[in-house]
Amino acid sequence: MNTKQQTYVISFVILLICLLIAAVIYFYTGNVIIAIFFAPPIIHWILRKKANSEHL
Repeated sequence: MNTKQQTYVISFVILLICLLIAAVIYFYTGNVIIAIFFAPPIIHWILRKKANSEHL
């Protein structure tokens, strides 16, 4: 598995975890937590930046 594929797999797993956390919080409190949805794209960006810097 190359670095690009690893980045997408890790990002997908983090996205699923964040969605699960958001669903659990919504189920118990009734509040929608928007901040949880910002984490996966930021983490994906960091991983891609790190992968690109390793190839240079």
